[in-house]
Amino acid sequence: MAKAARAAVVTAKAPVVQVELSRCKACGSTERGGYYNVIEQQYAGVDMAGKAYTHIVRRYCPCAKCGQVRIDRTYENRTAGARPAPTG
Repeated sequence: MAKAARAAVVTAKAPVVQVELSRCKACGSTERGGYYNVIEQQYAGVDMAGKAYTHIVRRYCPCAKCGQVRIDRTYENRTAGARPAPTG
């Protein structure tokens, strides 16, 4: 019995986007534990870089080095065609 031939999967090359990591204000580390208590607020505006956003997302996380809890705040554009940022 011969196996059926698989169709070739073609994927577009994803663009690379530079993202600034959040840092612990106590020790300066960028390492963190998992996010919890995620708060999403629908609020339209323009960020400091001049880009429009539709939501403000706040994610609590502990610093992996010193344990200090911080809130990572991001601005997301969730209009048609825009993809939300990953939450993990």
